[in-house]
Amino acid sequence: MFTLNNVLKANAISCLLFGLLFLSAPASVSAYLSAVDPVPILILYILGVGLLLNGAHLLWGSRKRVPSKFLIFYFSAGDFVWGLASVGLVISNIWITTTAGIALSLIIALMVGVFGCLQIIKRKEIKY
Repeated sequence: MFTLNNVLKANAISCLLFGLLFLSAPASVSAYLSAVDPVPILILYILGVGLLLNGAHLLWGSRKRVPSKFLIFYFSAGDFVWGLASVGLVISNIWITTTAGIALSLIIALMVGVFGCLQIIKRKEIKY
């Protein structure tokens, strides 16, 4: 069932898994995304740490009985920024240039955008 807490947990798991991937295999991630304009390893390390922190914060938020509207807006805004940044990198042909990298990045951008929308929708459904 799509409850706010379940959406937050799914978003958290996504962040934690990608954070671990970026930290454990940054060279492989960079090569998968682009053969000609690789993502700097330092950027992937920074994103990896940020994703782990965000994932932990999402898990914390998912444990609240009724997360605040501000908290949900914060999480959703982060999701929308990630999605738009991914699309922007693909369109500008920066760091994401392989066919597989483009496809996966756009799928992930869509998934993250759906998380953001569901979080807002499900927060509005909560009655006080």
